[in-house]
Amino acid sequence: MAFPINLTGLTTREAITDAVYRCTLAFDTGDAKLLESASTENAVINLDGMVISGRDDIRTKILGSVGKLDTTHLATNLRIDVKSESEAYVTTSFLAQHYRQGEGRNPAATRFLVGGMYFIDMIKDEKDGLWKSKHWKVQITWNEGDHSVMPGR
Repeated sequence: MAFPINLTGLTTREAITDAVYRCTLAFDTGDAKLLESASTENAVINLDGMVISGRDDIRTKILGSVGKLDTTHLATNLRIDVKSESEAYVTTSFLAQHYRQGEGRNPAATRFLVGGMYFIDMIKDEKDGLWKSKHWKVQITWNEGDHSVMPGR
């Protein structure tokens, strides 16, 4: 299923929120186009100390690992500080549930649940008018379950 990238009729705050949702939806669906629409070309993700730089590397590493799992990433309690017409800062709590591919609906499957905060510097792209993450810091507060569910562990 292809998801629309540009939703019409959004206020500035809704469009910023949508950028966060586009990115987390891309994690859950492995949708590279959606991920690219939510991050700048030179974006950086700091995943609790592991830094991934550049949209291509983010796509390869994140969608190449988490994008192949059965996941649900939920962002909530978004606080948006609109700094200017083209810059904003977002803080949000998150939960991310991870199952090995094809095991998400198995009640006996091993899983890995993570909770924490996202801290996101956003900019509005002049080319397409979409808000995108420039720097996304993931701060893990807690986790439970089997960490070996995560690829490369």
